[in-house]
Amino acid sequence: MFGAQAAPGDFPLGPYKPKAFRTKGGRPACLVNASVTGCPDNTIIAFGGFDQFTDEVYNHVLRLDLSTFTWTLVDNYGEIPSVRMGHTTTYWRDNKLIVFGGENENRVYLADVYLFDITTSTWSQPQISGPTPRGRSRHSVCLHDDKLYVIGGTNGSDVLDDLVYLDLNTMTWSRAWRFVGRFDHTSWVYKNRLYVFGGLTQEMDRTGELCWLDFSEHPTWKSTNGLAPQLSQTSFGTDHRHGRKERHLPNHLTAPSNSQNRFPSPMRQTSNPFAPGSVNAVRFVRGTDVPIEAAGNHFHHFCNDTLLDFVTAANTIRDHETSLSALDLDSLVWKHLADGEDVFVNTNYRWHYLAVSHDSTTAYLIGCPLEEEGQEPEYLSDILPIDLRRYGVTPERKEGEIGGPGTMGFDLATMFDDAATGDFIVTALNDNYCGDDEEALWAMVPHPRGSSPSSTSLSTQGGMAMTGITTVGLVNHQSPSSSANSLNSTSTPTDPSISPAIHVHKLILLSRWSHFQRLYAAKMAEFHTGRLHIPEPYSVVKAFLYYLYTDSIAPSPFCSSLATVGGLLVISNIYNIPRLRALCLGRINKELDVDTAAGIWERAGVAGENLLRSKAARYCMMHWGRVVRSDGFRKLSKKAMLELFEEIDVEGRILGGEELEVGGSSGGGYGFGGEGTGEGDDGEGMEIS
Repeated sequence: MFGAQAAPGDFPLGPYKPKAFRTKGGRPACLVNASVTGCPDNTIIAFGGFDQFTDEVYNHVLRLDLSTFTWTLVDNYGEIPSVRMGHTTTYWRDNKLIVFGGENENRVYLADVYLFDITTSTWSQPQISGPTPRGRSRHSVCLHDDKLYVIGGTNGSDVLDDLVYLDLNTMTWSRAWRFVGRFDHTSWVYKNRLYVFGGLTQEMDRTGELCWLDFSEHPTWKSTNGLAPQLSQTSFGTDHRHGRKERHLPNHLTAPSNSQNRFPSPMRQTSNPFAPGSVNAVRFVRGTDVPIEAAGNHFHHFCNDTLLDFVTAANTIRDHETSLSALDLDSLVWKHLADGEDVFVNTNYRWHYLAVSHDSTTAYLIGCPLEEEGQEPEYLSDILPIDLRRYGVTPERKEGEIGGPGTMGFDLATMFDDAATGDFIVTALNDNYCGDDEEALWAMVPHPRGSSPSSTSLSTQGGMAMTGITTVGLVNHQSPSSSANSLNSTSTPTDPSISPAIHVHKLILLSRWSHFQRLYAAKMAEFHTGRLHIPEPYSVVKAFLYYLYTDSIAPSPFCSSLATVGGLLVISNIYNIPRLRALCLGRINKELDVDTAAGIWERAGVAGENLLRSKAARYCMMHWGRVVRSDGFRKLSKKAMLELFEEIDVEGRILGGEELEVGGSSGGGYGFGGEGTGEGDDGEGMEIS
């Protein structure tokens, strides 16, 4: 089925570019301000909204089957909500959705709550106590500790600045507190903080300010039930035709403010006190990777420790300015994950809604092609699935899942490379072996019969031999009868190219590595000798084997450098390990820097990661003056170095700092470096025409 959502761990290899599909069935033609929610049963539920041509407001439930991309109108029962738009719908648990607020056809702003049972298509309206909050639309909600937090919104005359929550265990509203005035914004909870990003202010300015309230500082916010519901988020896009004038802005931010009463109310004075706990804010004002919130059509989604910003085509943005960006909440640094042309198919589409799969691995943009002459546009006629893992966004385990002392994963990891308990030996290429001679390297690695060093991808980095995509992987370099293959032999191999032995356990390799399962089932030489050679650098192989024990490539003594992660990316390609590949892309996208960009560019080419290779090349061009002085660049093979030079456009040339400051050369190219990066004095600037 062409639309089937990837199963957990499924991560097809090879070049990737999202593809749009035409939906089938009774697709809604012009549904505006509806809610769209990704559900665990591989569907998207759309509810409410209004017809942009007739202004009719709906309370229909529509289901989009993501296996076939087919819309169906759901027959629903029970206490069906009134018609509404600008409301929120959130997945809670037990296959139930929570609908709150919105406005009806008479522009009455609502504050009611409904539950929808997805399994039975039945609505119910729970009995709720406590002070009912003001009615609103275009607000945001998020779930945390079985509380539904409601932030901001509008009631037609004011931008609301209040914060309330509904305790879903007792169905009781809290009192209201003053927080920050926004509507059409995004909110989420991360590390006991309630975050708000973007949206429109009372002055109708679209803001890129990030604000948060610390829950840990006041007993009001402490959980009383110990439950941990899943966080689900629905995002809306808005074509920002009336935002403030676009500024040319960098990857830095103003100093954060930290004040108990940070935000004055933008609306009429109320009796609501300020929210208990400190409120902080940062404003991102400069940077090549900072998305401009005032222009374009933005969709936001929070996943793990990252806020994603999908900047899609609109009348207020140029085609080449579309992009996918990510804000790391731990470092408060924006990263450019991909150009728009590598994510959004092309600019002939207008995307109106974003829904994200329940496991946060796939984003779905729903919209339509630009209006064709003589045809009315169908607002939700097309869908664009985007595999977020291909851009380095991977769902992480929740706190406590990796385990500590006393858990299986932790205790097995303590036995890694233990000669006393290991029952299998793995060797690799010696990190210290000088591999500058290509003929010597050729003799060390597997290669297709009849080929030569010039016909097989082979590169070196820091004297370490790295095989190309054609490498088959496991090769037994010892005879089964050789006494050197004794399992208990721990002596250093006489071949200077072979690393010391790594002691592992067959059970781990068999349970975690499908290639080893096949090799062992076929009773190849490794089965008899209890020894295996992997023709990759020792440090990379050791990190790979440790990953098999821990399912982690987090910084550790075995995986401390990004160069090692680049090697793991190659291994994930050779042995078709989707989970490892996704983890590598996630870490590389977060940690790519001047010292590692050139090496990662090379490794991405070997691994067939065209998106990452393009990103690393762009990074190298942006920071050329420092990249060419890095050890990573100096360790490139001559062939790789020449290929990196060829990434520069034939009309590109180096610009000095002074030349960039006065506007660079004439022409239509982009100027990088100079005043914006602070590195024009060492030749950092690069113009690409």
